[in-house]
Amino acid sequence: MLSSGLKAGQLSPATDIDDLALIYIGSQNRPEWTKEKFLPYVVHTYPDRTQSWKFDGFLFLDYMMYDENGTTVSLGEFDGNPSRRSHWERLLDIQFGQDKGSGLSALDELIGELTPSLGQPGHKHKIVFNAPVPDKPSQIWGSLYGESINISTDAGKIKTMKWYADEFIKRWEKAGFKNIELDGIYWTKESFFEDYWNTVIPEVNNYFHSLGLKVYWIPYYGARGADRWKEWGMDVCYIQPGYYFKKETPLERLTDAINYAWDNDVYLEMEFEGLDYNYIPNSDITYTTIAPNSGLHAHHPEFYQRLVDYIDYFETEQVFEYMPVAYYNGRQAVFDFCNSKDPKDQEVMNRLALIINKRHIDTGWDTEPRTTGFDDAVIADFEIAYAVDGGIYITDGSGGNVTVHSADGRLIYNRSSAEADIQRLRYGLTASCRPGVYIVRSGACSVKVAVR
Repeated sequence: MLSSGLKAGQLSPATDIDDLALIYIGSQNRPEWTKEKFLPYVVHTYPDRTQSWKFDGFLFLDYMMYDENGTTVSLGEFDGNPSRRSHWERLLDIQFGQDKGSGLSALDELIGELTPSLGQPGHKHKIVFNAPVPDKPSQIWGSLYGESINISTDAGKIKTMKWYADEFIKRWEKAGFKNIELDGIYWTKESFFEDYWNTVIPEVNNYFHSLGLKVYWIPYYGARGADRWKEWGMDVCYIQPGYYFKKETPLERLTDAINYAWDNDVYLEMEFEGLDYNYIPNSDITYTTIAPNSGLHAHHPEFYQRLVDYIDYFETEQVFEYMPVAYYNGRQAVFDFCNSKDPKDQEVMNRLALIINKRHIDTGWDTEPRTTGFDDAVIADFEIAYAVDGGIYITDGSGGNVTVHSADGRLIYNRSSAEADIQRLRYGLTASCRPGVYIVRSGACSVKVAVR
């Protein structure tokens, strides 16, 4: 995977994006991607209240939307009706989001607001946008330059995709973003079965390159054409392992995908979902009513474990050490996990954030987590906890919800308000732990405790 073309610390000769977050934005059933939604994708706050930058790249994409009649249309990877020019233009409107303070506009503003406290990263946050792919036969896409376009033909496919890249760049230049940088374009279609793509893909990619864009692609494991990505002119290719979604999918799928990536000079995608789905297509995960304060760990522990499997195996197989990684996180899973009241959900996000931060330190994009205006002495104006022999004494004035985390974000102890009410604690209690540095949190208050 490493080559002589790498800069010091760089993970890939093709891209300097270490960690690419997939942001599904375009269809009417997606979240409103405001600054609030983007916040846990841009910055991570650890239990000790320090912070670091999180994802250094963002892929804005969608594979479907609904037409005016509520019928699904395909943008390249969906079993819907053919899309038209009006759908592609609406995708641009939603992704740029300048009229509603969402999308790219919100992301750019948020990064600008955080930079004074977090410092300038090694490069601006990079943006990759998806190109809709005319994958359904149709003669009614629309017109370009006075000519009616039939996307059933190779020429029609090529013209529409070139036009879309031109239109995106025109809007990008007009927007004048200050804190994000356009890096590349993404093929939404995840496999190519028809022979005509052998002609269409290289010509379109050559045009993308002429615009100064890198070409990204994330086929699924076993997808037709996945082995031809270099021949077709793709620059950066990740593989979807597809391990997360089905209970019957064995762990060997994950290890096979990792081995495939090493053997074929491609990178890997991590996959997990959040909590706001009623039904996830092609998945065994279903959500009905989520109990208050119940996160993925409590509601679907078997899928929580699958996320842990990705992290474990990406660590042991040195994926995090040497490869760029893309993160499929459903509609808004990072937001869901970081705002979950379940400490186990918080624990896995702290673990992942520390891994990402270490990668950024190694590549020179970020520094170690740092204090960014939080002052525990001011926040905690009463004694929450202190060290004793063999553990941490949590005072009776600490309140109901109390958690103890290790310095690397692992949950050591958790007491809920309900438990405190039942126990009617009067004199506090002691959480046993080994020597080390711990963070005790009670609500919004936190204190760092060193156990010797």
